[in-house]
Amino acid sequence: MKFPIASSVLLLLAVSTEAFVPSVPAARAKTSLHATVTDAVKTSDASSSATKDPLLIRAARGEEVERTPVWMMRQAGRHIAEYRELCKEYPTFRQRSEIPDVAVEVSLQPWRNYQTDGCILFSDILTPLPGMGVDFEIDEKVGPVVEPMRTWDSIKKMHLIDPPKAAPFVETALRTLREEVTPETAVL
Repeated sequence: MKFPIASSVLLLLAVSTEAFVPSVPAARAKTSLHATVTDAVKTSDASSSATKDPLLIRAARGEEVERTPVWMMRQAGRHIAEYRELCKEYPTFRQRSEIPDVAVEVSLQPWRNYQTDGCILFSDILTPLPGMGVDFEIDEKVGPVVEPMRTWDSIKKMHLIDPPKAAPFVETALRTLREEVTPETAVL
């Protein structure tokens, strides 16, 4: 049976961090470079990082953590009734991802439901394209739709991106999310 990627949900859950440690002791051995870098990260302000930084961030830095962090890829979506209702008022993906208050609400819905260690900003990897002179839409049935560049004129419309000007909604949404979630939650 095939499942469309748009509706797939991946929940990473392990009972202990040992689930990701190689079973062969030799495979656990650190190279001198790895040991130096990792030990430097672990010892640099290690006492405060356990209380200041979210579990998911500490694990991503390679620090020893008390348990494996839990988060969900594609955590917002059609499996949440509130999301389906919000889609009636904001029918396009770009509305839901580019209006900061809406993006924040969509991002918080799964976090509220599942209390994961990470709250993922509702967005898309294509978000920077308009800021580079390339427009796109996301068709709910097809996925991303980008107008092909077939002429020199269309290529000349492209330019370097200035993120604060091109996508100010991203910073606004991230700042709001940081205020809304607990200090123990990583904002991604």
